Amino acid sequence: MKGKYYKLPIDFSQLLQKKDMPAIPLEESIGQHIHLLITTVLGENKDDPQYGCQWWDSDFDIKASNNEVKEQIENAVKSSIIRYEKRLSQIRVTAAVNQEELMHTAARKMKKKIRVTVTGTVAKNNNPFQYSSFFYISPLSYD
Repeated sequence: MKGKYYKLPIDFSQLLQKKDMPAIPLEESIGQHIHLLITTVLGENKDDPQYGCQWWDSDFDIKASNNEVKEQIENAVKSSIIRYEKRLSQIRVTAAVNQEELMHTAARKMKKKIRVTVTGTVAKNNNPFQYSSFFYISPLSYD
């Protein structure tokens, strides 16, 4: 339905039971879509191989400096949002890259922690928008 936004992942059991699915605000829908764009590898969506973020191609590039990774992420995320999230304008993407030590069952792991912040304006109502999330790369996880 146009103008209604639903929480991801969609609970299809409610649809099969012919129940209404709860709607979410426009801003939350935009945030969910940005999250999906950031965590999708190019080529993963068979209907649109360009959907997602290009920087996943260099996820395991251990030679890249934190500044290079930061710049790659900012450019790739902004490019994807401009292409696929038309409900947002005046988009600004900032990324922060830090090394973080994680404890996993008595073993220590060093991973790069990526914090991505997206700001902009919701095109429909000119309200300010902000999305922020973090994840670890090499390989991707949400620990």
